[in-house]
Amino acid sequence: MRCPRWQPLLLFVLLSMLMAAPVFAEEMTPEDSLQDVKIDREATPAERSAVAEEMKQAATAIEPESTSGIQSSGTFNLKEAVLKALADNPSIEAVRRGATSAEESRKAARGSFGPSLNTTYTALHTDRSSYNTHNTYLWSVKVSQPIFTGFKLLATYNSAALTAQSKDLALGQAELNLIFLVQQNFINLLTARENVESAKDSVERLASQLKVAQAFYDVGLKPRIDVLRAEAQLSEAEDTLISAQNKVVIQEARLNTLLNLPVNAHINYKGELAYFPFEQPLEVSLDTAAHYRPDILIARKATEISQEQVTVAASEFYPQVSASVEWTKTGDGLEVNGFDNSGNPTPLSETTVGAKASWDLFSWGTTYFATTSAKQTVLSNKASEANTWQEAAYQVKSRYLNIINAAKRIKVAEKTVAAAEEAYRMAVARYQAQVGTNTDVLDAQADLSSAEASLITARGDYMISVASLYNATGRKVPGLTTSDVINQTGSGLEADIAKDLKNDVAADSTDDTGAQN
Repeated sequence: MRCPRWQPLLLFVLLSMLMAAPVFAEEMTPEDSLQDVKIDREATPAERSAVAEEMKQAATAIEPESTSGIQSSGTFNLKEAVLKALADNPSIEAVRRGATSAEESRKAARGSFGPSLNTTYTALHTDRSSYNTHNTYLWSVKVSQPIFTGFKLLATYNSAALTAQSKDLALGQAELNLIFLVQQNFINLLTARENVESAKDSVERLASQLKVAQAFYDVGLKPRIDVLRAEAQLSEAEDTLISAQNKVVIQEARLNTLLNLPVNAHINYKGELAYFPFEQPLEVSLDTAAHYRPDILIARKATEISQEQVTVAASEFYPQVSASVEWTKTGDGLEVNGFDNSGNPTPLSETTVGAKASWDLFSWGTTYFATTSAKQTVLSNKASEANTWQEAAYQVKSRYLNIINAAKRIKVAEKTVAAAEEAYRMAVARYQAQVGTNTDVLDAQADLSSAEASLITARGDYMISVASLYNATGRKVPGLTTSDVINQTGSGLEADIAKDLKNDVAADSTDDTGAQN
């Protein structure tokens, strides 16, 4: 069977279309469709300078918001910032009010020891006539004085007094935590500022290297890739600078809130990261925590309060004795002037003096089990007190070791920075002498920036570690910027502990003498 003549022609057309399709697809790729205008020349030095200027402007794009309409301003160093926060922070005021409330409760418990005065006025109406009247009015005044309550009043007062002391310690704990929070954020601000300066130095070094690489490329001594890598490194450094500047603004806002200032207030927080020798021994730090740390003292007060509650619960085992004096006046009128049977008022009044004793002899074990429950609470609080001390000792030891670790890191980082600076200087010199590569320069620059960041972090961690140790020992040291403050405070702590030990020895001696007599 013969094929029609048009079929070979159709087959030829189809094969031609299939063979042309890949060529057409290759010629019309999306990338080529976007490259209608091709750049046939390299950027001029003027154009590159314009781009570099735009990058620098982008690096300084993040600035604090305008504070022209805000009145708050001033200058604070670390110590001044801490004192300002202690005076004005709302959280401290809230805890202070709680301590005041506990003190008023103590005074209320103290009032239970004194007599109470009570007056009563009563109006009665009866069906039976008495003294030719159906109305009777009584007025009485009574003075009551508790004599013996099974030590309940004394234990209640002691419990209230211990609670007031515990609230004062809670205020000290809140102040201690606020001090550390301000110090930590202040040091973080100083660290952020140091990082900004380091990032600026990195940008300047990379910008200088970009100029050198561009100059070599313009005269045909170096390849285009050196310029591109320098530009990429410069962009990364500018991004790091922007992040560092943003961190500074955030830390300033955080400090403003801690000092109870407007968040956008323009405040000059002055200071610098500094290394100062910390010479307080670990044993002194542990003794200091045992004497002054608020949470340990609060746990100790909780145990003492629970012991007083045992006395309160056991007071029902004893009789309750009280005395009273009551004066009563009766009458048939609102004036309570007596009863008028013959036209003349007849005063009717009496005075009663007495004592009352009551004793619950059996209550189905209510008092016994309540006392047993209170004793178990004492044991629980003693266990919590021991655990609090163990946790405090761990915190003191770990933070003390953090100080030593940070101090070692500072020494290592200082050596690393010195070596990185020399390596960078040599890499730049070798590149400019055309015996080194651009990669060597960029690697040396990256090493130098990393070493500077490590040194800054180590210095900041050292200061924060010192602040955290003082927080763990329960001592308030607002300023941490000079070694004099640290050493004087350490000497003061040792003197306080020595004084406490001396007083304890004197008290023991007095007790022994009294026992012998």
